[in-house]
Amino acid sequence: MKLAEKEVVRALSRMLKAGPIDSFPKRHYDLTVLLALSSARFEPGRAYREDEVNERLIAWLEPFALPSAIDHVTLRRVLVDEQFLQRNASGTGYRQHTAKLDALIDGPARSIDPGAVLIAQRQQREERKRARVAGH
Repeated sequence: MKLAEKEVVRALSRMLKAGPIDSFPKRHYDLTVLLALSSARFEPGRAYREDEVNERLIAWLEPFALPSAIDHVTLRRVLVDEQFLQRNASGTGYRQHTAKLDALIDGPARSIDPGAVLIAQRQQREERKRARVAGH
């Protein structure tokens, strides 16, 4: 499965339909989208310390996920468990698993911002409300 931009936006729109994400996605497909997008925040080939990984994940999650729903520590662990990030033997360094990411998601789809998708969802919801009110 190689995710294209349209498919990623569709999955994010579904996940964000009711507002910010309030838990890890239950659908494996949606979880894969979320993990691929989060791992795309890391530069290929660069090693990251754990605190750097945490900082990037916190900043990435903030615009579209409830803080109490998906914490950066759990996300980091899932990224490692699902092999989107590789941890060194001592457990102190991380790298993006570039081959896995390349196999799963197209280049343009990697830069999709879930926060922007959430804003678009909210705008569409408001437009539908205004249309209903104007129609009555």
